[in-house]
Amino acid sequence: MKYNGFYLVGNYPDPKTFLQAAITGLQYFDFIEIGLPFSDPVADGPVLSAAAHKALKNGTTTQSVLDSICQLKDYVNKHNMNKKIYIMTYANKVFHNGIEYNLKIFAGCGINGIILADVPFVESQRFVTAAKQYKLEYIHFITPESTEQQIKETSAQANGFIYTISLRGTTGSSLTLSDEVKHILTLTKQHAIVPVVLGFGIQSKADAEQALMFADGFIIGTALVKKLEEGFNSYKQFVEELMG
Repeated sequence: MKYNGFYLVGNYPDPKTFLQAAITGLQYFDFIEIGLPFSDPVADGPVLSAAAHKALKNGTTTQSVLDSICQLKDYVNKHNMNKKIYIMTYANKVFHNGIEYNLKIFAGCGINGIILADVPFVESQRFVTAAKQYKLEYIHFITPESTEQQIKETSAQANGFIYTISLRGTTGSSLTLSDEVKHILTLTKQHAIVPVVLGFGIQSKADAEQALMFADGFIIGTALVKKLEEGFNSYKQFVEELMG
């Protein structure tokens, strides 16, 4: 079974358009990853980083994004959509005011899980423990640097899905599946009991099809945010063509 997701920057370009784009995407994808705009998004490429900074400049706050997520969750529940919502953020955002405090607030919006882009597996346990307390899935990463032992350990702990990164660097790069990454995907699928999803570099339908040859699903973000900057209709058409 395929498990595909998409990424949007929370409340970008504005709350109304963000919600419209999120609802449209969930007609086609299995889950959404919503980035909390952050001033130092180290894993984000130039497109997503610029979108986050524009959102902050426009007055977007964590609370305003959470308000939008609550509305999105209400829509999902009202329409009996079996879709998941994940928050993507950074360790500093969760440390501020305390890990448990923040995860409790996140969980209060009805999200399914949390993705921390800058937390390696060896430093994840305190976040995993807090996530379990609030019945949130904690999404682990596999990278091109992961050893077979690390893949085994990560797979044993994983819930929700395993986020496999296709390349070294930031989001927005083009997809080139090296033999190394194909090997890592094969190994991860051997050990994983949840879907193995490939992210970073998915820009087109051809990229998505390539990813699905080796992974259980893909995540697309930068290409969608680019289309959303052109206007909602451009975004909607791209999603329909991508997933049609």
